[in-house]
Amino acid sequence: MKLFRSKLSGDIAWTTGSFVVLAASGLLINLVIAYFRTAADLGVFNIAYSFYIIVSQVAAFGVHYSVLRHAALHDDDPAKLGTILASALLPVFMLGFVLAAAIFLAEPLFAAAFNSERAARAIAFAALGIALFPATKVLISFLNALRHMKAFAVLQAGRYIAVAAVVTVIAASDFDFTLATLCFLIAELLTLAGAFAYIAWKGLIGPPRLDAGWLRTHVSFGGRSLAAGMFGEINTRVDVLCLGLFLSDREVGIYSFAAMLLDGLYHLLAMVRVNFNPILVGALRDGRWDEAKRILRLSKRYAPLVMGALAVCVFVFYWLVTVEFVPERGLQEGVVVLFILLTGLVLTAGFIPFDNLLLVSGHPMRQTLQQALAVLTNVVLNLSLIPVFGIEGAAIGTASSYFAAIAALAIMSRRQLGWNLLTNRVRGYDETASMPDASRS
Repeated sequence: MKLFRSKLSGDIAWTTGSFVVLAASGLLINLVIAYFRTAADLGVFNIAYSFYIIVSQVAAFGVHYSVLRHAALHDDDPAKLGTILASALLPVFMLGFVLAAAIFLAEPLFAAAFNSERAARAIAFAALGIALFPATKVLISFLNALRHMKAFAVLQAGRYIAVAAVVTVIAASDFDFTLATLCFLIAELLTLAGAFAYIAWKGLIGPPRLDAGWLRTHVSFGGRSLAAGMFGEINTRVDVLCLGLFLSDREVGIYSFAAMLLDGLYHLLAMVRVNFNPILVGALRDGRWDEAKRILRLSKRYAPLVMGALAVCVFVFYWLVTVEFVPERGLQEGVVVLFILLTGLVLTAGFIPFDNLLLVSGHPMRQTLQQALAVLTNVVLNLSLIPVFGIEGAAIGTASSYFAAIAALAIMSRRQLGWNLLTNRVRGYDETASMPDASRS
């Protein structure tokens, strides 16, 4: 158990470092665009980015979730791992290239949908990255499954740095700003190369081999997981897309600037989640409920406190930047938006690291249903509230979806696993026999 704690602490430290790079990169991107360009440009970039995030999940087809679960289950068998990985990469490469081509050619349709030729052009350039994103997602999930979290963190950080660097160069130049979304293609190329090099260097797999059985397993598990992944990403972007349908690029930009800071804090919890996922796979596989319950107890105890402190810092930072640094952009109009979003995140922070629990426990359809309920809440409230309250309505809808997601997770985990996340009790589990030192934890 001491080794377990040491390994987990070290992994979280590395992935937290990756989060710091993510947060700094996201902040840099938004500040650079706001400083060198306009709020409308900020809106264009975030519409394209939102579209990229959602469609890339379709291209991945949930196969990365299958790799995460099955590689963790067979983490001591390099020969089988080679087959698992090779059989996962083939379908995602094919689907990624097909979708990228289709989106690139559909630029006129997006121009009509968003009533913005610039947003459509930015989406078309972003689509080029979708050709490679599914493969990088599979490779990073593979490293996550084997708990090579240092490599995971470095690759993730490198991706964020590449995106920020390209956007900064384009924003500060005289180039058409829609070219900035080529950052995704460049970032995926670098990440793909780095992941392949690391896996080969460490000898993590035996000879890569395609296997029809594993192809079917990945497609089946991935297909059942696809909607869960899509809904999860849609829920982080549906507010921006709904705003793009109702309001101007400028208002989307103001909202996006506030939401960007919220995304940074959410990704900190996501970094904790990626460390928990392989641990939960092993714990549930072997019936080690003491490990699963321990990390839930720690998450519920510390995550809200840490997120609360960070939320205060973020709110103060936002106020200073929008009032003192770029007051002429009108970004201070997003103060209420940020307050609403931060409140929703802090109140649900203890459970967000367990958001993939149903998936890693082998219940992808339940995970899909849980995420679908969150997205449905978000979409209905956004479409209802944006016309009345504007960007504040989008914030209310998104914050409410966090509560819907946690409520659904608590209900389903209790029914499927017998684990009551609210009380941290497991049905039929003998705590006294399995956790003799529980009173000292």
